[in-house]
Amino acid sequence: MEQENRQYYEKLFSNQPDVLDTETVRQLLGGIGITTVWKLIRRGCLRHIHYREQCFLIPKAWLIDYIMSDHYQSYKSKLKGQIK
Repeated sequence: MEQENRQYYEKLFSNQPDVLDTETVRQLLGGIGITTVWKLIRRGCLRHIHYREQCFLIPKAWLIDYIMSDHYQSYKSKLKGQIK
């Protein structure tokens, strides 16, 4: 089941570049605020590459890891938008 879910998200995000900026991640996570993305990064929930001050890059595979994590599964019900 988990492999099927991963394949679903890989297909869903196939048109996205392999490395995403925080604005793209924000949009892909249902339009959450940019400060929420930064909080997820600071708390260690969302793996990232620190590119320069206030600039983070997130490989698409790491975003999918986060979406499949227990943290996101409990958090997504609070979001206004959902990943379809």
